[in-house]
Amino acid sequence: MLKILILLTGPTFMITLGLLVFQNVPLTFLLFYGWLVLVPAVSLLKNHSKPVWDKFITRESILAGFISGTIFLVLIIVIVSIFSESFFEIPRLQQLLIDWKFTGDNVVSLIFVLLLVNPFLEEFYWREYMHQKFFFKLGSFKTVLITSSFYSLYHLLSLIPMFSWPLNVLAILPVFFAGILWSCFRIKYVSIFAPVLSHILADLGIMLVYLKFFYV
Repeated sequence: MLKILILLTGPTFMITLGLLVFQNVPLTFLLFYGWLVLVPAVSLLKNHSKPVWDKFITRESILAGFISGTIFLVLIIVIVSIFSESFFEIPRLQQLLIDWKFTGDNVVSLIFVLLLVNPFLEEFYWREYMHQKFFFKLGSFKTVLITSSFYSLYHLLSLIPMFSWPLNVLAILPVFFAGILWSCFRIKYVSIFAPVLSHILADLGIMLVYLKFFYV
């Protein structure tokens, strides 16, 4: 039980350490992605197994990932464009990004990580590695609920400083919904391909919003 709790909360602890304690986005990425890579890797090596990356990639899963991701992308851009002044204090948020070192020479590499590395590592950790920990013991409903909840948890750490109350807490709801959808894709298509593709497009929407409104 303790091991499972550590696996569920480890990513949140790494984000807390990097973002709130050291206030450094590059360091946060190193800690967070280090966890997402090393923990499953050690488990795979210990069990002498390897993931099959391309299993069950079908036309249906490609369409599901592309269509859902495109919807997320459009919604993110449209909603933020309409309500940017209500949702954000842009000068304060720009200063926050400077404090977190998400600016200047770091931006290109950080955007690359968020668009290409982040979706795959997060989806593999939550929708493959952790999914397998729960699915055969607890069933699909509890697996989706648990993995989506803890996936959403660490997003609060970045959302709380970015939004004003109560939006900073309410903003976690779309993240939770996305986690549920991607978990359902994982179950339906027996693959993380659709979740990864959808996640990439959703993160692209976030990056386009960042470049339009908050780039410093």
